[in-house]
Amino acid sequence: MNWEIFGLVAGAITVSGFLPQIIKGYKTKSLNDLSYLLNTLICVGMLMWIIYGIVFGSLSIIVANVVGVILNLILLIMKYNYSEKKN
Repeated sequence: MNWEIFGLVAGAITVSGFLPQIIKGYKTKSLNDLSYLLNTLICVGMLMWIIYGIVFGSLSIIVANVVGVILNLILLIMKYNYSEKKN
């Protein structure tokens, strides 16, 4: 079995979990129930996984976490922008 492909598939499944929240937030223009702290901690953890992946040369860890950080940052930016419009 090619474990790197397995890791890429696992990463794709994991980061796809962000998509429903992004779509819902875009449609409703509300992410009030989204926690800044949770998403920031997830982002920091993923950045650490990226470093780990670089050190150990794991493409699947690097790719999954880069995509995860991007999607997480999209959520945080959307939350900030939608919160600002209400004030």
